[in-house]
Amino acid sequence: MSSRFLKKAKYQRKIDDNYSQCLTCERRCKIQKGKAGFCQTRINKDGEIYTIVYGLIPAISFNPIEKKPLYHFYPGSTAITIGTYGCNFACFWCQNHHLSKTNPLKAYQFATSDEYISPKSLIDIALKKKCEGTSISFNEPTLLFEYSLEVFRLAKQYGLYNTYITNGYMTEEVLRDLVDAGLDAMNIDIKGDFDFVQKYCGINVEKVWRNAILAKELGVHIEITTLLIPELNSKEDIIRSLTKKIYNKLGDFTPYHISRFFPHYKSGDYGLNEPTPLELLYNAYNISKDVGLKYIYLGNLPTTDYDNTYCPKCSKLVIKRKMLGVKELKLDSNGNCKNCGFPICII
Repeated sequence: MSSRFLKKAKYQRKIDDNYSQCLTCERRCKIQKGKAGFCQTRINKDGEIYTIVYGLIPAISFNPIEKKPLYHFYPGSTAITIGTYGCNFACFWCQNHHLSKTNPLKAYQFATSDEYISPKSLIDIALKKKCEGTSISFNEPTLLFEYSLEVFRLAKQYGLYNTYITNGYMTEEVLRDLVDAGLDAMNIDIKGDFDFVQKYCGINVEKVWRNAILAKELGVHIEITTLLIPELNSKEDIIRSLTKKIYNKLGDFTPYHISRFFPHYKSGDYGLNEPTPLELLYNAYNISKDVGLKYIYLGNLPTTDYDNTYCPKCSKLVIKRKMLGVKELKLDSNGNCKNCGFPICII
């Protein structure tokens, strides 16, 4: 255990002598002295809320930005990608459960000061590895909020971009702070309609939509992902409702990633032992196209044409992707289709 991982939470409210409220995410946990919130990364220490994972970074890698997935943001670039322990959701299908379901309190108790990675050290590593940006991912990045602020500010000093791969359930104040610190892009995981998300994640998905809309208004590049789980959120009415909302609230040029489910974590307890059938993915793709979305991608598949970007006007291939890398880029210097000049919405 090291005090280096302790950092006073920026957003909190004292309720009484025994309880304080964490205002980092929309769970807004009321935490008793000596206890932790839902995510287990925030504790009430002597009446104040602290994070216990500041600089506790068990996962670090150097990934193509396409892996996030972010397909319309600095294509072909590499981001230093980090995560910590814990999550503010309770998804039974989590593919990163080795991080999100590891108890942060236990990890904190056994962590030594040598494991601490300061924001400056992280940026130094990114520069040494010739990364173009940062990405906070793997588990829910909002749990690293205070750390993110310092990382983002430093990254901007060195000309790096900053991204969040997130469930989008932070409070509005936290989102605004992240943008002010230098957040450039988000892939927001919208898991389904209101009833599905309420039942399986225990949260109000309307708060996620609020943040997606606000982030776009604040100038953040937004892409949306849905993990398509057979029999649960793969029904036509759910897909149509979700994609109509993307169309109406975020715009028809918003990139939409439909990812194939594979059984992870406790999926077997729910009778889910097989990956999403391909026909369900193709059906979701066609529904999204019928609604009017222009950039739709299918993920967690072998390399297919569904990874590529096509011009909405002339239908010509403008970005060919393979194995999470860019193989062909047929855009002019302004990001327009080389064939017809249509703007492709690439940053």
